[in-house]
Amino acid sequence: MVQNEHIILLQGTNVGLLRFLSDTGQGQYAQTPLQVSWHGAGAYQWLWPELGEAMIVSISLCRVTGLLVAVILLCTMPSGAYAWGEKGHRIVGHMARILLSPATQRAIRQLMGSDDLTTFALYLDLHKDQLDLKIPGSREWHYDDVPMCTTKPYAEYCPNGTCASTQLPRHYRRLVDVHETRNRKQFAILVLTHLIGDIHQPLHAADNDDNGGSQIKVRLPDGRKMNLHAVWDTSLVERRFGGQNEITVARRLVQKYATRATEWQAGKIDLAKLQTWMSEANQLAKTVAYGKLPGFACGTDMEQTRITLSEDYLRQAGAVVEEQLAKAGYRLASALNRAFGD
Repeated sequence: MVQNEHIILLQGTNVGLLRFLSDTGQGQYAQTPLQVSWHGAGAYQWLWPELGEAMIVSISLCRVTGLLVAVILLCTMPSGAYAWGEKGHRIVGHMARILLSPATQRAIRQLMGSDDLTTFALYLDLHKDQLDLKIPGSREWHYDDVPMCTTKPYAEYCPNGTCASTQLPRHYRRLVDVHETRNRKQFAILVLTHLIGDIHQPLHAADNDDNGGSQIKVRLPDGRKMNLHAVWDTSLVERRFGGQNEITVARRLVQKYATRATEWQAGKIDLAKLQTWMSEANQLAKTVAYGKLPGFACGTDMEQTRITLSEDYLRQAGAVVEEQLAKAGYRLASALNRAFGD
């Protein structure tokens, strides 16, 4: 992660509708439109499309003649660090909350003070740096780098258990353990609500020696330049559900996929089950996320040129994203209902 202090201008009167005016060092400013991804407690994250990176901004604002002037701490990191983005995680959280039993809702409120799964689901992303200082290796909990075109032993792509498929059953066991402390149970809720969403993003369950597609440069039909991982994290979700009320979206997905619930929720929550879920996502990475890229084949260097994504690719990928979010919502609810005895 790159970290610098800057004095910049954020052009606009609303923090969600801004342009980043960066000093070029020659007395001029380069202007870049930004897409706000999440915000909270005085911090905002914007996606910088040209770089395919997210900017974490701790910000102090004042208004001057219609502009927002900011002194900020700017941190850039690969956008793939935030699977699904805020909207995807919130949709999963809303779905799961709808599907919780009354007893589970009461138990979560008693434990957490609220049953707002949408807020819980964002915690691990919003506090990723702080958590990695307290729990070294926790930054890697968000994915399993399962090889796309080769094979590796589990211990090689999940060293010391620092991957999603190890951490999920570990924290599930803590949640159901009657002897576990309240604080550790609370943290287990934060882990489960986030990582169950993460592992359904196909590029969080696959790797082709390119950081889950983060090194593949792509261009969208509207000309925006991003990396492939960022497209799957945020752009496809926005394309599918942008401008729609997230609760309404969640209710619609619950109804649309109700006939799949028994299939998706079958089995106990353990390492084998989590690996099955991730195998599903990995297969979708092989057949769609990577497989539908123009010119993709195992062994082909896809990092040297920028690939234009067609409308057909985005249509097929969008359908995958919708179903994976729905799976995650149903499975998160099932995990929590089982943990609290339903």
